[in-house]
Amino acid sequence: MDYAKCVDMVQAYQVPTSYQPPQSLEELAKSTDYPNTNSTQYQLTQPAKRRDGQLLPFFDLLSVNAAGHVIVAGNDFKSRRWAGSLCGWESADDIGHEDRLSFGRQCEGFVTAMSYTKDDMLFVVASDRGAIELWSTGNALHGPGYSLYQVDHRHENIGAVTAMDIFRGTDRTVISGSTDGCLKLWDYGEGDLHSSQTMHCAHTGPITEVATDTNRSSLAVTCSQDRSALQWDFRQLKPATALHEGHDAAFSTICWADEANWNQLVAVGDEAGRVHFIDVRQPNIFLETVDCFDRKIQRISFHGKRFAVLANAPEAKFYDEHSKEIYVERSATNYVRDIVWDERCTDKTVCTLIGWDSYVQKVTIDV
Repeated sequence: MDYAKCVDMVQAYQVPTSYQPPQSLEELAKSTDYPNTNSTQYQLTQPAKRRDGQLLPFFDLLSVNAAGHVIVAGNDFKSRRWAGSLCGWESADDIGHEDRLSFGRQCEGFVTAMSYTKDDMLFVVASDRGAIELWSTGNALHGPGYSLYQVDHRHENIGAVTAMDIFRGTDRTVISGSTDGCLKLWDYGEGDLHSSQTMHCAHTGPITEVATDTNRSSLAVTCSQDRSALQWDFRQLKPATALHEGHDAAFSTICWADEANWNQLVAVGDEAGRVHFIDVRQPNIFLETVDCFDRKIQRISFHGKRFAVLANAPEAKFYDEHSKEIYVERSATNYVRDIVWDERCTDKTVCTLIGWDSYVQKVTIDV
């Protein structure tokens, strides 16, 4: 074989020196010699800037503090650069009204987890970039009213932070889980945010949800796509014990019952649309299984002896203490993603739902 006659592939397919397309949007608009420059035009076009008070349309997360103030996290999955946003209001009734907005902020990444802390002026936000941020909504040095500013920022997770909750004890501690199976405890009691404990291999798969016990300050539960759920007691040298292992579907969410008589009860949702109840004193045994949806469970939320179940579906289902379906809210046109309860109402069960397509709905169920 005469290698001297072989074609030099690099030379044959390299960009010719005569190819000089326009390098600005103004020149592209007037050019007829280079018509197929859609990618160049896309790269040169800057994405539209968003106002801080503009909440992106995919409402994903909702958090409320003891004073009734709410924060909504909205993400955007359709534009050129996917990003997130945060907006706060005095009450859940004001959600979506820009004229009543208390504060707002645009985020560079997705908001994947969010929670108010024990202090009404502080909340924690996590992103798909593995970051956790501590924010304040007011300070005497900034004058009266709301003045959103960042207290601290930490980036110690390899994967995206997917779950977060607050311990209700005397210590100011946040627990978070990420897609790399890492579980971390964060202390925010000294004016900053620092990691106090890390379990790098808490699960062998992405952690999908964490939940703390409402009555005991050192207990938490986690679930994962590795089809396991664990209970954690951080007073012990080996804090993890199995709640359930080897399930037939990945677990997607977990919630601790807040009823005083049910404080040993945990509800776990899976990707098959079922909700399972486990007594933490009897691990690996389902006390009851409720077939709620035919798709992944997104959220389980208790309010006394009643609970609500959200899934990748445009509806929310409500159940009584006997796991009997008592109401279904079907006003959404897309996924319903989160729920908060109105603790001021005693004669009725009142909650606020949010979801994609800027969905906000107040639901009232007679007791």
